[in-house]
Amino acid sequence: MRQLNWKWIWIVWLIVVCFLSLMPSGSSVNQKWLSWPHIDKIAHGIMYAILSFSMLKFLQKTSVRQPIIYVVLFCIVLGVCIEFLQSSKLINRNFEIADIIANIIGTFAGIIITKFLNS
Repeated sequence: MRQLNWKWIWIVWLIVVCFLSLMPSGSSVNQKWLSWPHIDKIAHGIMYAILSFSMLKFLQKTSVRQPIIYVVLFCIVLGVCIEFLQSSKLINRNFEIADIIANIIGTFAGIIITKFLNS
């Protein structure tokens, strides 16, 4: 059985996260989904959980020492940068601290899931 190539899974998911996060506000998904309370924060958490999970799985197959530190730093910096980019006139979305917090929670959830599955 062929093993998953976590490097490419992580790269593809990173592109998906960036694309979805940087779409202009006028191109929102179905408005019915947005009526659920805090659905956007749940989406942020899930996206970053998958991102950190796939990145950690990839880094565990390399010689990188302490990959969790790289995953945490990368995901936090990415999430903060994306939030600042969202507030630009080009993207026309809102900067929200709550989104950053959801990203961080998702990042740690992905790490915990990875650790749990590796035990």
